[in-house]
Amino acid sequence: MSTEATAVVPREVEENDKISIIPGTMTDPQCATFCLQDEDHTLGNALRWAIMKDPEVDFVSYSMPHPSEPKTNVRIQTTEKTTAIDAVTRGLTNVQGICSHIIQTFNTELMKGEFEYEDDEEDK
Repeated sequence: MSTEATAVVPREVEENDKISIIPGTMTDPQCATFCLQDEDHTLGNALRWAIMKDPEVDFVSYSMPHPSEPKTNVRIQTTEKTTAIDAVTRGLTNVQGICSHIIQTFNTELMKGEFEYEDDEEDK
């Protein structure tokens, strides 16, 4: 059961877009470079890891164009069974799910109250 990916024509990039496709990088539906505004290695590496786990993804990497620019570029190449847009969407959904699980687990353990505070003697 193969699903054919259809061509997507990226719209014009708006100044306040959080994620966009870098113009000229989407040579076919399976290849694209996405730009994440106001993000750094924290999301870039987590998203790369989540997308890499997708068996329909052939290649994924991220880069920071310049340390003074608050953006991350994510390059994705997929098999014929999916598109780069679908892969980045699934990756973002997976990272969101992982973060939600971490927060829920942390709050559950915090509510148990089974922890001790340690005072720094040096601060006094």
